[in-house]
Amino acid sequence: MQKIKLCGMMKPCDIEYANRVKPDLVGFIFANTRRKISPAQAKQFREALDAEIPAVGVFVNEDISVITSLVQNGCIDMIQLHGEEDADYIRRLREICDVPVIKAVKVQMVEQIRQAAALPVDYLLLDTYRKGVLGGTGEAFDWELLREAKIVAGDTAEGELFGKPYFLAGGLHAGNLREAAALGSYGLDVSSGIETDGSKDFTKMVEVMELVRKF
Repeated sequence: MQKIKLCGMMKPCDIEYANRVKPDLVGFIFANTRRKISPAQAKQFREALDAEIPAVGVFVNEDISVITSLVQNGCIDMIQLHGEEDADYIRRLREICDVPVIKAVKVQMVEQIRQAAALPVDYLLLDTYRKGVLGGTGEAFDWELLREAKIVAGDTAEGELFGKPYFLAGGLHAGNLREAAALGSYGLDVSSGIETDGSKDFTKMVEVMELVRKF
């Protein structure tokens, strides 16, 4: 069964919702987007979140000391990198933080995925590219690129690309989840697709979770 990550928790009620629908992962965003939360909020959210649901911290070219502090304080259980973090940065981070690392790829070509898979990370996350936009776009990328990457990579393991398990992100919602799930990723990452007017919507969360659990 594919994993489901609900990303961009912004309010205490979002944590309450997550505890009720039980996703496999939730995301706390520390990058400069509209969903950004503070370390103090993250601590509050982590304390309120079901202990069995890992919290993923999302960063863009962040100072390693900031990430380290959040890991060591128990605010996050995994790290997701969305910037230009290179192999050296990731190695230095991993020397201090013994938690799984996800590297996001803003997909424009298959070679980007191959290069990201060569980095010392545990997972990839394939997202939509839009020039000048750091956070989520709310739009899906061309999934033909993913199909092409699967052919080039030649992976036989379920949910992997170039030897790395990967999450599919970018504009996922109840209307396209079945098609997205059929692409065979390790996990699905949903954010704007569980929002109404920029806020998390419990009804949409329930709908998404029920759909994914049926696949």
